[in-house]
Amino acid sequence: MNSEDAHWFLLYCKSREEQRAVDNLKQQNIESFFVSIPIEKIIRRKKVIKEVALFPNYIFVNLNTKSDNFNSVRSTRGVVNFVKSGIEYIKVPTSLITSLQTYHEKKVPFKFENGDALFIDNGPFQGLNAIYQCSDGLERSIILVNMLQKQSKVSIPNADIKVIN
Repeated sequence: MNSEDAHWFLLYCKSREEQRAVDNLKQQNIESFFVSIPIEKIIRRKKVIKEVALFPNYIFVNLNTKSDNFNSVRSTRGVVNFVKSGIEYIKVPTSLITSLQTYHEKKVPFKFENGDALFIDNGPFQGLNAIYQCSDGLERSIILVNMLQKQSKVSIPNADIKVIN
């Protein structure tokens, strides 16, 4: 595939059918993906981690403008249509796709236990050690940080902390 003719495009999919569309495009040898994130949900009074689409109803597809059949992509099961601006299909910058793919490969569900030793690797408390206390919603945790010779409770995004092994 000539890289000058290959571009990433944005597709709109039927509700909750992103994975179906990706699977059907893969059968046509077309590169595509969507970004999912782990979230905690309470199902039948139990906390479970479920994967949900970061951009619901949207997937990215890499197509060669000279050789790929856009009509077969549009008629793929799960796909509604290309996202357009006027009559032009929206092209997504390759740098954005690379960033999203890197994020998607690195992500892991956040599972911390009470008393876990943590390291803060991002944000205003970067470089400090902390102790996990409890969950503060779906994407944040309450931790104990040693500041000014005393422990302080801080709510911080889960993405900013990691367990010290």
